[in-house]
Amino acid sequence: MHADRGSAIRAEGLAQLLGSLGVVRSFSLAHVSDDNTFSESQFKTLKYQPDYPDRFASLTHACSWCQEFFSWCNDLHQHSGLALFTPADVFFGRVEDVAARR
Repeated sequence: MHADRGSAIRAEGLAQLLGSLGVVRSFSLAHVSDDNTFSESQFKTLKYQPDYPDRFASLTHACSWCQEFFSWCNDLHQHSGLALFTPADVFFGRVEDVAARR
């Protein structure tokens, strides 16, 4: 099998997997999209967590750890880029209420 063809087959399989998981592809122009900035920031937050494992023991372990991380990140972690509000506060329109309580 030619290397380019093998890469295309693997990429197509990955695209199908991501699609089945509800991941939507972004077709932004190169060097224009801000998608990567947010993704890189989230990966840095994830990898610098004190309890981030060197290796996951299994797919179940990885899914479980990530589920806890994303719950914390979205619902509890006050993001500096969101004026120390949580993403859930911003998404659900609770910023004014939270600010008033502060």
